Amino acid sequence: MSTTKPARAMVGSASAAFIQRDDGRVLLVHHAGTGFWVMPGGKADAGPHCGETPHECCEREGREETGVPVTAGRLLVVQWLPIGRNGAYANNPFACHLFVFAASIRPDDMPRIRVPEEELLGWDWWDPQQAVASMDTTNARLLMAAVAAATGDQRAPLYLEEGFRAGGAAR
Repeated sequence: MSTTKPARAMVGSASAAFIQRDDGRVLLVHHAGTGFWVMPGGKADAGPHCGETPHECCEREGREETGVPVTAGRLLVVQWLPIGRNGAYANNPFACHLFVFAASIRPDDMPRIRVPEEELLGWDWWDPQQAVASMDTTNARLLMAAVAAATGDQRAPLYLEEGFRAGGAAR
């Protein structure tokens, strides 16, 4: 019998900004690496002292991917992404909690939205129902959960799990 403890799983965090106009359209960015449309967001910076919080990550990633200040509000969705294949990424080396916050951009800043050319192909305001056809399954599910939480159709925060069952079937 071995007395060696198994190594702890490395778990990261990421955040996304759910930015919705009064007409119901949501801001999505066109990811260069995957070719899909997604909510602005990304992984938390490690940094000193355990890095940034999910809320700080949402505002930083939102600003980096839109070129304008983004203010994160209430938490809408938390999604668990295990080690392995997630969404459009071929291999996710670490498990991750993804936090989606209701976020906003000041109306005067909207005409100044610009995306980083090396990371994103563009941006646009989408009707959420139409957007899912241009998204991978994981991000489409996440967007629809954010819509449900933001509109009050479901009580926020919602919790999603992404993963695969034995035999490779998605759950």
